[in-house]
Amino acid sequence: MARAWHHLPVSALAVLWNLLLVGDYLGLRLRVPLYVSNMTPEQVAWYEAMPLWMSVAWGVAVWSGLFAALLLVSRMATGTFFALSFLGWLVLGGALMYLREPSLLEATGEAGVYMMAAAAVAAFLFFVYARWMRARLRH
Repeated sequence: MARAWHHLPVSALAVLWNLLLVGDYLGLRLRVPLYVSNMTPEQVAWYEAMPLWMSVAWGVAVWSGLFAALLLVSRMATGTFFALSFLGWLVLGGALMYLREPSLLEATGEAGVYMMAAAAVAAFLFFVYARWMRARLRH
């Protein structure tokens, strides 16, 4: 079956969005000076004090999202890795909002909460799109 007209734009958007999230992850984890210079020392310390299991959820969310996006480009995506990314964002977002002191909102302001919500919503929408395209290819 021929590619749908929307496949490449959506795939490109998925790759670019997930590259942005990976860049955010690496910028903070590796303390890239250019990246962390826009943060207060308290914010940097807050991220560095993140428990290991939250860091793992964050890593799963960003890396599975990027892998899923690359699979989407090649028309091999089933949605599984987007679902894993979505789950990672839900776990991380819930943990940062309700289990961390100070919370995500207190540490980063509304922008941090909006970014977390956008990441989760995008992962879910890309999951739905990948499942829809997979079903379309089967028929």
